[in-house]
Amino acid sequence: MKKDIVLQPSIYDDFACIGSECKNDCCHGWNIDFTKEEFKNVKRKMHTDEFKSVFEDAFYFDKGKCIIKLDEKKRCKFLNDDGLCKMYIEVGHENMSVTCKIFPRMLSKYVNSYERFLSIACEKVVDLLLEQEDGLQVEVKEMELPKLEKSKSILFSGLALEKNPRLQLWGDMKILMLGVLQNRAYDFGERMVLLGLAAQKIEKMCDDKQFDAVPAYIQDFIEDIDKNVDSYKQNFTRMTRDGKKRASQVSIYHMSRWQGSEIEQKLKEKIDYKSGYEFTPETGEDKTKVEMKLNFSTEYNNAKYQQALDDFQEFLKGKEHWLENVMIEGFLAARGFYRVTGGFWRNYCAMAVTYSVFLFVLSCCLEKDSTKEDFKKYVTEIARSMFHNEEHTKALEEHLKETESDTLAHVAILVL
Repeated sequence: MKKDIVLQPSIYDDFACIGSECKNDCCHGWNIDFTKEEFKNVKRKMHTDEFKSVFEDAFYFDKGKCIIKLDEKKRCKFLNDDGLCKMYIEVGHENMSVTCKIFPRMLSKYVNSYERFLSIACEKVVDLLLEQEDGLQVEVKEMELPKLEKSKSILFSGLALEKNPRLQLWGDMKILMLGVLQNRAYDFGERMVLLGLAAQKIEKMCDDKQFDAVPAYIQDFIEDIDKNVDSYKQNFTRMTRDGKKRASQVSIYHMSRWQGSEIEQKLKEKIDYKSGYEFTPETGEDKTKVEMKLNFSTEYNNAKYQQALDDFQEFLKGKEHWLENVMIEGFLAARGFYRVTGGFWRNYCAMAVTYSVFLFVLSCCLEKDSTKEDFKKYVTEIARSMFHNEEHTKALEEHLKETESDTLAHVAILVL
């Protein structure tokens, strides 16, 4: 039988769910959906009265999907007191939702080969990444991929490539990402700016139909930033790193995702963070229709935020690879330069905004003496919003279109 060509991180085969040992498990804080067929299948196979009583009031229905209700602690209704799944116990793994079977695996098929990466919204995945001191390694394997993983891979076909010529650079853009974001001659923020320089150039090359020239440009760029570190570093000394723009942008466009959460409480304590929401009526062309517009205001103590940034850098000393590894795996699992609609520049901006949110929240929530467990907790929490929330992804696209956050000068301020 012909084997499949699979690209994956070297940690992929080491992953195994730790079940009830997981402190920030995947069974809380977000929607877990079932198809109607999966819902009916469980209903047919359940057999205990105790489970039936839970099942009867465990779902709500929206746009053809059966979505599990969350309890007052935002936990899945099927999670028992020991952190184990009641549905798994009742009907077995094979009868659970595909969502539950697949997570944290993120799967794609590009023409005739497959890719599988791991979501950093999973505590065990982050744990594995933190152990990779020499950086995240990516490998190509020949194997027979499980049928379930094949069927749930997001497909980028030859036909899609014809419609979008940028897809022919699928592998090259990963080489660029790894070549730049794993260059430890620069801090991670500087690497993000360098990635932006390359993305901006490549976007123009593609606009000019110079697709064939891009692979050579990528190779030359990676070699150039490696040979001329001092020259590139001089440019960074002239850039502001006070974090004001980042804090403002994250607060205005993203913090509503954590309203009422421990993250918001941490910010209130650490940087005197305050936010306000106000709806005002707005009449459009149709004078009979009045829409409500959300006005969002935010305040914080920038001096305290700067101290929080300094403390975060102190926390990271000797373990800078933690941040590097989780961000790179996060970007790869989210399909990197092919995550949101638009070209390479827009996708780069999405990566930069995502990183700025991670940097802001982590620096505010972690102390100098925070632990590995603390780091894992907040990374997984942020990732659930930034990488696994479809509405947030759409809002991110709109934000990029509507604001002036799509210039390299602006993005550099967000990531440094």
